[in-house]
Formats: sequence, C-alpha cells, structure tokens
Amino acid sequence: MRQLLVRIPDDLHTRLTVRARREGMSVNAFANRVLQAAAPPEGASSGLTTRRHRLRERARELGLLVETPAPPVPSERFATALQETEEAGPIVDDLWSDGR
Repeated sequence: MRQLLVRIPDDLHTRLTVRARREGMSVNAFANRVLQAAAPPEGASSGLTTRRHRLRERARELGLLVETPAPPVPSERFATALQETEEAGPIVDDLWSDGR
C-alpha cells in the first residue's frame, strides 16, 4: 500500500475530521473513500459500477467480503471465452476486468 502526503488548508482538515467522526471512521479512511469516489477504476463509467466498487471496498474494510480466487482456467479455454463474448456489453467487460 502506498502513502500519499497532501498539504491541505487547516479549515479543510477540520471539515474532513468532523465529517469522518460523523461517519464513524478515521480521517484516513474517510479520505480514502472520497478519493476512491473521485477516481473510480478504469471502465467504471456507470454510477452502478462506482456504487458496486464502493460497497465492495466498504465490505472489505469491515472484513465482510470473502474473496475466493477463481479456479484456474486453461489459457485456450480463456481465449475462446474472451473471443466469444467480445463486444457483449459493459457488464461482461466489467466481469472480465474483475477476473471473473
């Protein structure tokens, strides 16, 4: 995980602190949430994708998200599936980008 040092005005820091406390989280966790919303992952063009990403991140933070790696798929089968679903739509593209 990377660290980001950002200089911000005192009044902004105060507002972030107040808001983070109100949300029941640290300033760092709140800042991460705000930055995630400001820079969603590539291909997250719809509000639904962004909302889904935020929910997954929150579940991960709370320890509620169980991430089980997908079983390995032979490269030939993967290439065939990728070719057959080409231009099927943004939902399929999102699934492929998530590695599903």
